[in-house]
Amino acid sequence: MHIELNDLSKRFDHTDALDQVNLNVPPSSIIAVLGENGAGKSTLLSLLGGVLAPDRGLIRFDGQVFSRERLELRKRLLFTPDVPVMFMDRSVAANIATFAALYGTRVEDREAELTHQLEETGMAALLNRSAMTLSRGQLWKAFMACAAAVEPELWLVDEPFASGMDVIGMGVFRRLARRLADEGSTIVYTTQMVDLAADFSDHVCVLRQGRIVLWETSAKVKEMIRATPEGQENVLRGLR
Repeated sequence: MHIELNDLSKRFDHTDALDQVNLNVPPSSIIAVLGENGAGKSTLLSLLGGVLAPDRGLIRFDGQVFSRERLELRKRLLFTPDVPVMFMDRSVAANIATFAALYGTRVEDREAELTHQLEETGMAALLNRSAMTLSRGQLWKAFMACAAAVEPELWLVDEPFASGMDVIGMGVFRRLARRLADEGSTIVYTTQMVDLAADFSDHVCVLRQGRIVLWETSAKVKEMIRATPEGQENVLRGLR
């Protein structure tokens, strides 16, 4: 999916959460959205996911104007907030089947991969557990199985590295996101960890006070980090 943002703006009370954001996101890539607290990262993801509507500006998916009412476009994306939204009264297995049904995919076509992922994360033994009984980290691991069942063209993930998952879960997330991108999907995730973003992304987008102050390849951001002792702080400030 090719994503274009044109003068995208969102205001809450007297605060510009996003202010005239313009961005051209290449398909088949992993994008890390960095920023200080209150920079507008979660707002950007919520707009891309149709959770919020912009006050001004346009979002285009493959040249088509996106809005919350365009269900055919919304079915091409999967939005994961910092605490995944699942059917809490249903089992892990039922959630996987439900997400696949909602997105029109077949669990049977991905059975081998899903089984391997669930075994890797330790969730295979918890398939019959209700989602409401899971810890936050387990909930994330369960939702990753839902994402693998859906294989969205656009996966929006808010703060996956602050999810409470253990290192095994984090490794599975990296491998899943990388595989999806290699197969044509676009992954956009938010974080405050500069070195992590540079290590796990194709491009880095830095927001500051609702505006984009830096858009670079991950290789360039690594150079910026190494350039001075304040390299990571300079990246967050958009200073080259």
